[in-house]
Amino acid sequence: MSPSSISTFVKTSVVALLIAFLYRYWLFTPVLQYLSIAKWYLVAIAVAAATGCLVSLLRLPTPALVCASVAGLLLGGTWVAWQAPSDVPISVGSAFESHLESFWRQITIMTFTITAGGICGARFLRDRSPQIRRDALKR
Repeated sequence: MSPSSISTFVKTSVVALLIAFLYRYWLFTPVLQYLSIAKWYLVAIAVAAATGCLVSLLRLPTPALVCASVAGLLLGGTWVAWQAPSDVPISVGSAFESHLESFWRQITIMTFTITAGGICGARFLRDRSPQIRRDALKR
């Protein structure tokens, strides 16, 4: 493995863990009981877009960002489903299946939003980079 592929793998893993952590706490936050479903979606999409923009600073390739998004959302959702209080112990596989079955649409929308935010953020960084360099050279 080349150093750049190891770096991309590490960055992708960190992004997946960050998204899993954010998504896990987003699904588990007590304030959600005060939000309507429409507001929940709106805030979730805004957070996903902001996350994508922030992650664009790592300059991950788009396929790596998509993989990190999907992995993070699935990991975070499985974590919530597995630790949710229930009368019967649930396996990790059953928790994964349960979350995916219930939230596949939201995972798809969030993945698209994180990716779009990352692409827009990367484009903004790419467009601003020459300007920033020129401004630094003028000083």
